[in-house]
Amino acid sequence: MNPEDALDAAREAAADARARGEYTQDLSGFAIAPTDRVSVEQLMEWAVIEPDESKMRSTRRLGAPITFVKRLMLRGLQQHFNELTMLQARFNLHLLVRMTELEDRVIALEREAAQRRADGAGAGGGGDGPPAP
Repeated sequence: MNPEDALDAAREAAADARARGEYTQDLSGFAIAPTDRVSVEQLMEWAVIEPDESKMRSTRRLGAPITFVKRLMLRGLQQHFNELTMLQARFNLHLLVRMTELEDRVIALEREAAQRRADGAGAGGGGDGPPAP
């Protein structure tokens, strides 16, 4: 089956299953709860690239020799891979730090704007800034 035909085939299979009486559950009230926001610490952990050599394997019939050759090639190219991953990890971390700084600035500016609105409302609206929305 071609990848282009997979969606149509899945829809046909689902329609056939419904015709046989399957998929009878009422999913009208089904909702997926949004996931929690990822913490900065988790993002920092993900930003550092650490390839795991133990996950390098082959599931083919002659998998053991193929895995051996892959690991041998990895050892030969380790310096090159380390340089590439180091550069990418450095970029990821700098980008994350910059994003966190900008997020902190936005929070501070929102607090300041809320304080100005509160001060302006308490003093009869005579503030320096633009009118509150």
